[in-house]
Amino acid sequence: MFDPACTPFLEHLDTNYAPSDDEVPEIRSLIQENDEALAELIAQIKALEVVQTARICFRERHSALLSPIKSLPGDILSALFVAIVAHPSQRHARMTSSHPAVILSHVCRRWRQLALSTPTLWNKLTIHSPPTPTAPTPGNILTPDASRSLIIAQLPEVDRCRRWERELELIKTTVHVWLKRSKGSDLFIQFQAADPVAAGHRYHPQGAMKSPPAATVSSLVDIICNVSSRWKEATIRLTGSGFEKSAFRRIFELREDDVPHLQRLALSATFAIALGPTGDHLPPPNQDTGILGARLLSSLSLGPTFAAFNTLPVRWRQLTNLQIHGLPSITNGAKAFGFSEALALLRACPQLVACDLTFNVGASNGGMSGGRVSLPHLKSLTLRHFVPNHDFIALLFLPSLKALSLPNDLGPSSPGHSATEAWLEAFGHQLTDVHLNAYNLTQSGLLRCMNLLLNVVSLRLAHNIAALFLAAGVNLETPLDGDFLRRLTPSFGEGNVEGWHCCPKLEAIELPIFAGEEALFQFIAQRRRAHSSGNLMIARLRKVTVKFETVKELDIANALREDGVDISDLALKLTYPLRIPLRQRAPFGDDGSD
Repeated sequence: MFDPACTPFLEHLDTNYAPSDDEVPEIRSLIQENDEALAELIAQIKALEVVQTARICFRERHSALLSPIKSLPGDILSALFVAIVAHPSQRHARMTSSHPAVILSHVCRRWRQLALSTPTLWNKLTIHSPPTPTAPTPGNILTPDASRSLIIAQLPEVDRCRRWERELELIKTTVHVWLKRSKGSDLFIQFQAADPVAAGHRYHPQGAMKSPPAATVSSLVDIICNVSSRWKEATIRLTGSGFEKSAFRRIFELREDDVPHLQRLALSATFAIALGPTGDHLPPPNQDTGILGARLLSSLSLGPTFAAFNTLPVRWRQLTNLQIHGLPSITNGAKAFGFSEALALLRACPQLVACDLTFNVGASNGGMSGGRVSLPHLKSLTLRHFVPNHDFIALLFLPSLKALSLPNDLGPSSPGHSATEAWLEAFGHQLTDVHLNAYNLTQSGLLRCMNLLLNVVSLRLAHNIAALFLAAGVNLETPLDGDFLRRLTPSFGEGNVEGWHCCPKLEAIELPIFAGEEALFQFIAQRRRAHSSGNLMIARLRKVTVKFETVKELDIANALREDGVDISDLALKLTYPLRIPLRQRAPFGDDGSD
């Protein structure tokens, strides 16, 4: 055993003692002897580290044999794989090497065999076609007698074209692989592309591509359409300049018999149209778009369309989910999607459970006629841009409505009761989930709305306004301030909650624009205390999401803890604007001195 005190110079260590000439050789001998022993120890340590690494590896490799996941039956492991791929975070996962199905198939031989034999891992096709390279600028276009200098000048454009073509070929190859691995299972398609026949995409350097861009995209469309009999859900978003020579024609030529399993469809197609349409040659979607007539279709999201809805081959009566994005924004006198059109559409869909309608600018309350609209199963209703008034509401029978969203009401504000208030007067007592735009509500009007929400559990209050209304001098002041929130804050007297309070069952609130940290602190504290004190008339606040207009001055979460408020199960998300330094950073090397 080494003893560091075993030295004749112990009494001189860590002092200013200067050894004599006779002592110097002895000290050097001691150091050399110690260095030799130290070198031997270092060698032993390295050898032991090698053994240690080997022992650890030995243990880990043998422990892996005992891993519970290795003993899972194949069907359970396969179900776990499917759950991973189906997780909402993977909803838009691209078909690349980072796709979770691909990663799972690369873990080990067993997992690969299991992944490749599980078709539902590969039945979701997310295809985003890259934009076609733009046309070359005049003066940089190759001609048959182009000189070498012109060819060199054109190389960047050629490279872009060839890269685009390679990327399309890779997408086609990947789609083939996914389809092969999905075997005969139902398919979930997401396809987004721009038509290469659009203006500016017609001309490309001579010899840059093996085939015209339109033909390349069309071949990709053919691959997707060839398996249309397996489509269960399809989200298709297309843009193009014209439809006559479109690479997407095959999609709109599909018949209802070609999509026997299609249940959910989101279709948005933007094609140019000449002013003054006659209705006979309208671009799709139109009366000839066969996939709209799918026999099992229960959910439809339809982008702006020129065709009248009653001319489309949709089986409206069987729809349970409907989303309409209005009519295209054109200036040729075409009719807008307004309130009377919405009523007619709702009458045709008696089985709706969820409905989302976007009204065009120019939608009016006039001309609303016809019988009562009965939607006994409707639970969720969203109305965008404009909110219909009392006459519209009076025609509705919505006994199951629980969620109402009026996210961006751009209608004119009025000193009296607004259309928003009218909706809450009619249905507020039955709503549990509400999303309102407060920009055209006064604070008194907003408070009246809150008093109507007896059973609301989740509340989101926005302050949205379109740019086209800014020029009209619309008041941008928001009623979402501390005074408003104080009206929703319970008050205590002798330890008990006093008086009437708005939204007694509120559990989640979101304010995308707000000012007043102290008011929010009191609101959260009192709402949490009211429930904790045994008053079951006021629900326990569980989620608060606020975006402040002012910089942070109060740490609300810490203040709540210091005030004795239990926030263990409170989801608190607060966002503030960044502080802007008033003094600019000094240049590098400048210490600010004269």
